[in-house]
Amino acid sequence: MSTRQRVAVVTGGGGGIGAAVAEELGRTGWYVVTVDPLVTLDGTEQLPEPTESTAGRIVAAGGSARSSSASVTDRDDLRTLFAELAEEHGGLDAVVNVAGITRQSYYARGTEEDWLALLAVHLGGYLNVLEAALPLMAEAGYGRVLGVTSGSGWRAADAGGYSQAKRAVAALTWQLRDHLPPGVAVNAMSPIAGTRMVAAALERARAEGRVGGGGGLTLDSMPGPEDLAPLGAHAVSEGFGWCSGQVLFAGGPELAVVDRPRLLEVVRTEGATALGTVLGTVLPRAFVAAEADQLSSGGANPRFGPIFEEPASAAPAAADVRACAVVSDRPELARAVTAALEARSVACLRVEPARGFAGAAAALRAGVETGGPIDAVVTALAGSGPAAGRTGGWEGVLAEHRGLLEQLHDDAGWARAVADYAADTDRPVRLVTLTDARSAGGKSRAQAAVQLARVASAATQRRVTAFAAGMEAPEGRAGDVTAELVGHLLGAPDATKLSGAELVVGGGWVGLRSHPRPVGTVIYGGPSVPPWLDDALGEIVGTTVYPGTRPT
Repeated sequence: MSTRQRVAVVTGGGGGIGAAVAEELGRTGWYVVTVDPLVTLDGTEQLPEPTESTAGRIVAAGGSARSSSASVTDRDDLRTLFAELAEEHGGLDAVVNVAGITRQSYYARGTEEDWLALLAVHLGGYLNVLEAALPLMAEAGYGRVLGVTSGSGWRAADAGGYSQAKRAVAALTWQLRDHLPPGVAVNAMSPIAGTRMVAAALERARAEGRVGGGGGLTLDSMPGPEDLAPLGAHAVSEGFGWCSGQVLFAGGPELAVVDRPRLLEVVRTEGATALGTVLGTVLPRAFVAAEADQLSSGGANPRFGPIFEEPASAAPAAADVRACAVVSDRPELARAVTAALEARSVACLRVEPARGFAGAAAALRAGVETGGPIDAVVTALAGSGPAAGRTGGWEGVLAEHRGLLEQLHDDAGWARAVADYAADTDRPVRLVTLTDARSAGGKSRAQAAVQLARVASAATQRRVTAFAAGMEAPEGRAGDVTAELVGHLLGAPDATKLSGAELVVGGGWVGLRSHPRPVGTVIYGGPSVPPWLDDALGEIVGTTVYPGTRPT
C-alpha cells in the first residue's frame, strides 16, 4: 500500500458491533465511512437522527469519518458510493459488512415476509457489498472484506431465513478463498456480543419459554461490541492478508476457526453391479456412524468385502413410506426418482412446483386431494448451473450466486408446506430436498438446504424427518444414482439417522460431508489482539505466516 490514508466502509456502522469496529478503525488512522440507513431492528421504520453519530464520535476523537444512509439492499447505491470513495481517496481498502436486521423466522413458524426480509439483508446485502467492492479491489491489487455470519448458520439452530442466509454467507466465503485476485482477502466473522439484536432475540426466546439461544450465555455474560472491535479491525489490516476464505468465531476473549464442510465418507457408485446393495451396505455401516461422530470410522481394517461385485437382487425391499409426492421441474430426474420409489412399492404422485409459501402449500394440498394422503415428499427444483464461459475467478463465483435468494425462498416454501401438512394431518412425513450443486451458488444452496434439514425434526415435534442431497455432477451422470439414494432414504428403516446430514452425489460416487465446526481456538483474554495471534491462527488453518506478512 502507498502512504495515503487507508479507507474503510463499515455497513451497520450506526451502532453495535459495526459502530465499535468503525471507531477502532478511526482510532488507528483510517478514513471511515459508516453505511447505515438507521432503521429499527426489524428494518421496517426509520429512526430519528441521533444526537451523536458514530462518524461524529470518530471526528470528535481526532479521526476522519463520514456517514452514509445507503442500505446494503440497494445494489446501485453501494456501487456508486464505493466508486466515489475510490475515486476521491485513491482506493477502497476495506469493507466490514455488519449490517443486519432481526425478525422472527423459524422452520415451521413465522411469516414469509420476515423470511424474505432476512434473506434480502443478510445474504443479498453481502452479495451487493462483494459485487461493489471486489472490482475496485481487483483493479487496485489490494483489498480486505470482512463479512458477518452467525452460529445460527453453522450450528443446528431453528432460525429459518436467518439460518439460511448466514449459512450461505459462510459457504460463499469458503468458496471465494481460491478465486480471489492477488492482494485481496475475504473472511467472515461469526460474532457473539451483547448487542440490541441479541437482546431482542433473547427476549423473544424467554417470552416463548425457550432457552439456549445464546449458546449458554446470558446477555450480561456476553462480551460487549467494543470487545470485538480490535479483532474486527485486525481482520482488515494490511498484515492479515495471509488469511482468506476463513470463518472466524469471535467471542471477545476467544477466537475459533470454523472449518468448512469436508468429505468424511465416499463410496463408489460407478460400475457397481448392484447399486442398491452398495448403498444399503455402506450407508448404515459407514455414513450413519460418521454422521453421528462427525468422523470417519475407517482407517483400520477394511470394513467391507466385495460388495461392488455382488449380483443385484431381484427387487429392492418395500419402503417404509407408502406414498410420496414428487415435486420437480426436472423431468428426467423426476422420472428416475419415481421409478426408484415405485420399485420399492411406493405410490408416487407428481406435484407441479409453485412459488412462495402459499403457492407451495396450495400445490401440495391439491396433489393430496387428487392422489390421496402421503408420507413423503421429494423436491428436485432446477437451479443455476455453472456460469457460461466461467474461468474460475471471483466474477464467476458471484455470477453463479445470482438468483440464489429466489432459490432459497423456493426451498423454504416447500419445507414450510410439508411442515404444515404434517401438523394439519398429525402424521409423520419424510422430506428429501435435492439441489443442483454444480455451481458455486448451487453449493451455497445445498448447504443452506442442509442447515434447514438439521432442525426439521425438533422444530416440528418430530413430525418431519428431512434429508438434503446436493448433485455435483450433471444429471445425466448422477440422476439414477440420486434416485437410488432417495429410494434408500425413504425405504431403509435406519435411514432416519441420516436426517440433516450433508449428502452429496458426485460423478461416480456418493459422499457424506461434515458439518461446520470449530477446529481450533485461541484464548487470549481480549480485547487487545496479541502479536502472536496470527502465528497461532496460521497453524490452525494450515498456513505459514511469514515474517514479512505479520502486522506491524
